[in-house]
Amino acid sequence: MSNLSALQTAVSLATSERDAAAQRLAQARQGWLATQVQLDQLETYAQETMTRWQVQSARVTPEIMAHHYQFMERLTHAIGLQKSAVTQQVNQVALMADRMRVAETRRESLVQLHAKREAEQRRLTDRREQKVSDEQAALQYRRLAGGVMGGL
Repeated sequence: MSNLSALQTAVSLATSERDAAAQRLAQARQGWLATQVQLDQLETYAQETMTRWQVQSARVTPEIMAHHYQFMERLTHAIGLQKSAVTQQVNQVALMADRMRVAETRRESLVQLHAKREAEQRRLTDRREQKVSDEQAALQYRRLAGGVMGGL
């Protein structure tokens, strides 16, 4: 039974590891969503700024135009950095998903092994009980058969 107890402990540990991996995956997904939302906001802002600029560009001075181009360069740079952050988050999600799959596979293997060992243990116990029962029946039969034979 200690083997089954050890396996049950291993299953419990594997379940805890799988749950922790699931939590890390959820956190990675939240991080990815947050960086993606920021990227979407930056891209929307850049598009809105370009649309407003196209309407106003005929009425601005060269200095304002130069400032606008500098601003748009910085905004484009920020979008590039945010795209890089999104890519890093996507990679993190993929890594956490892989770790989650490994943890779940390990747990499932241990659950199956535990079930198999438990079934083997039940079969052995059933066989022992059947053997004892058969021996008791044979003994009782011999007693009865001996008593009947002795009475004839």
